[in-house]
Amino acid sequence: MIEQAVRIGTFAGIPVRIHWTFLLIIAYFVISGLTAGHSWEMIAVEIVFVLTIFVCVVLHEFGHALTARRFNIKTEDIILLPIGGVARLRNMPDKPTQELLVAIMGPMVNLVIAILIFIVISMNSGMDYWSSILGSEGLTMSWNHFFPILMITNIALLVFNMIPAFPMDGGRVLRALLAMWLGKLNATKWATRIGQVICIILVGFGIWQNAWTMALIGVFIFMSAGQEYRSVVVESLIKNRTLGMCARKLTEYLPEYQSVREAMQLIISSGQSSLPVIDLNGQFIGYVSGHKIVQANKENPDLRVKELCTQEYGIMHHSTPLMEVIQYFRTHQPFVLVKDDLGTTTHYVDPEVVDQCMKMS
Repeated sequence: MIEQAVRIGTFAGIPVRIHWTFLLIIAYFVISGLTAGHSWEMIAVEIVFVLTIFVCVVLHEFGHALTARRFNIKTEDIILLPIGGVARLRNMPDKPTQELLVAIMGPMVNLVIAILIFIVISMNSGMDYWSSILGSEGLTMSWNHFFPILMITNIALLVFNMIPAFPMDGGRVLRALLAMWLGKLNATKWATRIGQVICIILVGFGIWQNAWTMALIGVFIFMSAGQEYRSVVVESLIKNRTLGMCARKLTEYLPEYQSVREAMQLIISSGQSSLPVIDLNGQFIGYVSGHKIVQANKENPDLRVKELCTQEYGIMHHSTPLMEVIQYFRTHQPFVLVKDDLGTTTHYVDPEVVDQCMKMS
């Protein structure tokens, strides 16, 4: 996902990226508008409205990110997708009260936006304006009704995000409240069950009313809820484990000039799932995964290792918490060299090593 997202700016020290598929929304409104015979002005209103909604979504995510920062939790970035936005926090706070604040501040931003729009319109047009547009006149997508619809949409975003099911903010709020009495793991289990029951209701109602979008949303949330519980189970298993407890000793290194055929033999004999690559001077220049070597060996066994080498990798101290390493893998290259107290690197970890370590927990 991150590789296909383009940075559009950095605000408050947090990169904001937009996924290329976001452009499909613009194309959809242009094509559907022309097909329905809408004027270019109407199409322009719809496009500007969508863009404005996504500005509100970005502000929503900054509500999470800036609140998390107060608890010393870093946000890797904020990514805009066609279905919304996501602030990629490195982790959620351990204290339930802190998680509650982080989770709820996103929807609160939408509430503040809606209140501000209501106040400004009421001051400029009077309270009679609301009775006219909500009564006989009704709301239609136009420049005249742009901000009232924007206000209502922000309220809808607030209500939608407060559905008590992961990965919605409401699911995290529910988990935080339950964790005050049950602890994080049990709270996640019950929040997951409650959320999945709600999802089943959403799917059933969507099928009954032929509201297929609602049904698909229910399926997506149901699956995400289970994933959240599994993530917390893993976190509980490795909570007190360090990188040094799981690191695997480096027994082989790949010279950059070596062929893939020769590298294949080393992968088999060493048992390493990844191999560091060194230059002619014996210096680390990157790594290559066993999977990549196997694939390349099928296509071109005479290819040089240098052509496969990924030059980005991490270096961490052996006392680093294992959870921090897993978070690193989610946003960076899946290979870390482990250094000891003397600064030497004789061990490594990658996702396969971590998986084996967790199975032994």
